[in-house]
Amino acid sequence: MFLMSSLNGICLATAISEEWCLERGFDPSNLACDTCALIEESSTLQSLQLEHNAKLIAGGDGNENNIIDLSAECRTCCQIHKVNPLLRPGESLRGKYRYALLTYSEHNLDQYGEIKDFLDRDLDNLLSFKGESRFKAIPSQNSGFMDSQNMMAMMMGGRVGFGFGGGPPKLMFFEKQKQGGWSEEDEAEAGEVITLRGWKREDVNDMLMTLLPNA
Repeated sequence: MFLMSSLNGICLATAISEEWCLERGFDPSNLACDTCALIEESSTLQSLQLEHNAKLIAGGDGNENNIIDLSAECRTCCQIHKVNPLLRPGESLRGKYRYALLTYSEHNLDQYGEIKDFLDRDLDNLLSFKGESRFKAIPSQNSGFMDSQNMMAMMMGGRVGFGFGGGPPKLMFFEKQKQGGWSEEDEAEAGEVITLRGWKREDVNDMLMTLLPNA
């Protein structure tokens, strides 16, 4: 999970832990993103948030760093593949997509231990339910290039954590099947593209089990 922060006008992704979410009252294991809309619609919560932040800004002394944005924090911790049954009774995201493709770089997969564990320990079980006609995990053919985030870090004089590894694993969902299967070159046609930096193994498995139909 990631929180987007701004540094000198440049957006950087900061990994967000489950503990970070729990400390703020959000349980990422069971939080549907449509629940976060309740925060945005609550005039009471919005008023309290504005009052809290105004006091911090007026007080100075670096307290601006403690300004809160409940809606943004909620959406940072929520699961896009879950539905709140109280808000949308009878509605489900189950089987929303027809096909999913996971691409990864063989050069830096060890840097993403959760995704490596998913491929090593969960892939066969997932395929037994969904079938190879619904999901495939393949090495990226673009693994010889530095990803944009690492290039940005290098230009800023920072530490490049993943080298020339082709970036983090990526998951693409497609709303229909294609003869011969989809490839990473078809990313523009994907209904949803998710960069799996920071994702936990069980969340990836849960999302695929939910969004793909059974074989």
